Amino acid sequence: MDKQLQLIDRGPWDVFTTGDASRVGLGSFRLVELARETVLDHLGRSLFAFHPSEPLSAEDAHRRLTAGITRLHPDAVLICRSAVVAHGLPVFDVDLGRALIARPVTAERVAQHWTTRPKVDWLGSVDTEAGRAAGIAAALVLHALEDGPIAGIVALDQALHESRVEIAEVEELAELVTRWPKSSHVRTMLAYADGRSESVGESRTRVELAMAGIEVEPQYEISDEGGRFVARVDLRIKASKVLLEFDGLQKYRGEDGTEALIAEKRREDELRRLGYVVVRFTWADLYVPGRIVARVRAALAAERAAA
Repeated sequence: MDKQLQLIDRGPWDVFTTGDASRVGLGSFRLVELARETVLDHLGRSLFAFHPSEPLSAEDAHRRLTAGITRLHPDAVLICRSAVVAHGLPVFDVDLGRALIARPVTAERVAQHWTTRPKVDWLGSVDTEAGRAAGIAAALVLHALEDGPIAGIVALDQALHESRVEIAEVEELAELVTRWPKSSHVRTMLAYADGRSESVGESRTRVELAMAGIEVEPQYEISDEGGRFVARVDLRIKASKVLLEFDGLQKYRGEDGTEALIAEKRREDELRRLGYVVVRFTWADLYVPGRIVARVRAALAAERAAA
């Protein structure tokens, strides 16, 4: 490695600008050579990063990119999905290859890996490891506008669950965008948000059913005939004994996976003894349009037929 590289001042994501490199005597031509040798990653015009020793997740790759962008543009504030990721909130089915920032510009500017938009005065801002980001409420409103209500709901549910934002804060900012294009995305996000959901999978399952007119209760607690607590399930279909569980499968991995699987089986046997029907979903189900709704309707029909 070039000795000059070791002298570069870089942040927690090992990113730096061509200006940073120039101060230690490294020119653009040499940086491009090092990128070809995979010593460095070229993140965009005037922006480089040290190649990581281990592959980065999509979220961490996005954080690295935004840390670099805000280093390149100190007046920038992360917005939309970039702010959501910076705050550590979940994203679902969004393009993490493109970052979004706001700066004091008069019109939108599009670069290879990021888009710059005019800054509005209600963004707020907070320092994060991934760069200076809009406040959580503003990030959520702009995220829904940009990436749709489902993406917004997933992030808002988690923010509410962790008590990181109040729904009134989001509603207040939502009023400011009522005349913006796609403002219906924000209204839909607020209509379906529920901080009782504890994971992206639960949020997605709940919202898909609710949008199909099937009402559910999140985190439903069940006791036996003697009042002994048996289980708390992800979702229950209202006015029924149909229970829904979303399996992220993580709890069944590792050294304790077998014990977790056995405990889950015993729990499910007890629920069935009490007359409940348990329907399980996985990530694969979320990507097949209509599958979740169809399976739930089939379970409800079977319950009615057995009554």
